[in-house]
Amino acid sequence: MDLGTRPRTTAALLSELRAGVLERDALVVREWAGIVEWAGEHVVATPEGAATITDGFLDTGVPIAGDGAPLVSEFALMELVAVLGRSPDGGRAYVGRVIECAWRLPTVYAAVMAGRLTPWRAERIADLTHALNADAAGFVDRQLVHASGVGWAQLDRLIAEAILRFDPERAEAERATAADQRYVEVGDPDTHGNTHGIVHLSGVLDAADGRDLDVAIARRARLLGTSATTLRSMCAARSRSASWPGRTSPSIWRVRRAAKRS
Repeated sequence: MDLGTRPRTTAALLSELRAGVLERDALVVREWAGIVEWAGEHVVATPEGAATITDGFLDTGVPIAGDGAPLVSEFALMELVAVLGRSPDGGRAYVGRVIECAWRLPTVYAAVMAGRLTPWRAERIADLTHALNADAAGFVDRQLVHASGVGWAQLDRLIAEAILRFDPERAEAERATAADQRYVEVGDPDTHGNTHGIVHLSGVLDAADGRDLDVAIARRARLLGTSATTLRSMCAARSRSASWPGRTSPSIWRVRRAAKRS
């Protein structure tokens, strides 16, 4: 397509694009520094009048940054968000993430200012630490000296470790909530037009119970599937093995004997 421009080499074009990316990142870093300076000048002493996170039309009452970060004026924040050209909800969340980094994650913030960490990655980290108490957030920050090389799965594990170490009550509450999600469900063979005598089995177990069940099924499948030569036949052997506890249960045999006598 002829756009009336002089042809350039691919190398020159890529170089220009890269320069634009670096310039854009530098502008974002300058914006962060300005937001932090603004926040320092608009601190309020009490929660009344402080900016909080909103969920649609609902005011959650949760400050835009975590425990230990300054409370900033709601009225002044609306003016800042307008200047930044962001939506009210998105703008307050964005400013909250910057404040979270500057006050609660100084290592992460310093990496952004030095150009070692992209702002969007720092924002993601701030999202994950917002609900942590001050000690837990500080622990996470100290582990992120080389934040640019930390993957999201590793960061999730770090957050979980921080909660276990510094907020055991929350850790126990989350464990209890997760335990409430456990279930085992065996499908009905008469539904969905099933005419082959099979059912769907699904469930959520404790990690230890799930591991023990997997080992038991694998051991039984090896006994049943010693002649299996394909992945499909081994999967079928595992399926038959999963029914073994029910077939060997004393209560099941009592029901079967009673059925035969009748």
